[in-house]
Amino acid sequence: MDMIRIGIIGYGGMGRHHAQYLQNNEVSGAMLAAVCDAVPAALESARKAHGGDVQFFDDPEALMKSGAVDGVIIATPHYDHPRLAMMAFEHGLHVLIEKPAGVYTKQVREMNEAAAKSDKVFGIMFQQRMIPHHQKMKSIVESGELGEIKRINYVI
Repeated sequence: MDMIRIGIIGYGGMGRHHAQYLQNNEVSGAMLAAVCDAVPAALESARKAHGGDVQFFDDPEALMKSGAVDGVIIATPHYDHPRLAMMAFEHGLHVLIEKPAGVYTKQVREMNEAAAKSDKVFGIMFQQRMIPHHQKMKSIVESGELGEIKRINYVI
């Protein structure tokens, strides 16, 4: 496959960002093929920004069934990440989800199991993991210096 056709599900802040860099051909071997959003105003905004050969959907499953994409980037509210990822695997699509993986541990485990059973690429966007102060916090937590962690609220 020369070019991976990507569909964006959720055209909010991060969805717009993903659509823009794909539209600008900033990822070698990937192209924006479709955008999906249930909010009519967001979908209209996507149409204005990315018309041309891009297809538009108001239902994620319709996008997944369309044959228009090889993979999806899920940039919806957190609660939807596992459900939509599992649906995408059922339709034979590669999946990249925005963080967090989900809200409920059970759903995230089910999503991970579905990913493992598929022959598709699965990733979770953790773009800030290489920032030095994030790495330092991880090191401190892993060292045990803080004792047993019961709860954390990490604000930059």
